[in-house]
Amino acid sequence: MNLERWVIYGVLCLILVVAAFTMIGALTMLVLEKQKDIGVLHALGARKTFTQKIFISEGMLLAVIGGIAGMILAVIIAVLQIYFHLIPLSGGSFLIDYFPVKLRLMDFLLVGATVFVIALIASWIPSRKVAVREFSLRSE
Repeated sequence: MNLERWVIYGVLCLILVVAAFTMIGALTMLVLEKQKDIGVLHALGARKTFTQKIFISEGMLLAVIGGIAGMILAVIIAVLQIYFHLIPLSGGSFLIDYFPVKLRLMDFLLVGATVFVIALIASWIPSRKVAVREFSLRSE
């Protein structure tokens, strides 16, 4: 059972990495769409680190909302499995006839930290483009 938990965690990490590519794409498109707005901020005196923090904050907000929604959904499904035994074990050779579930705080903390780290990396990549790129208010 312990090995099963780590395999599921590994699969979760792979899913999060794939989702991170979607987040990188969405934030990159946002950077491209907001070029004039970024130029206005720079013209008003905003430093590049300030605009970089805006896009990192947006990425982290997406991750926090998704992470909290996912954890709430996980708790709901786990509680339903604990009380209503939704997923049965077939074969009849087991001591119990349903898939056992146990909620652990450390599992939620590990998943939350993983989501945070992957989201931070995924939001840093497009925000770095904001810090490096020169934006102007003129249309060329």
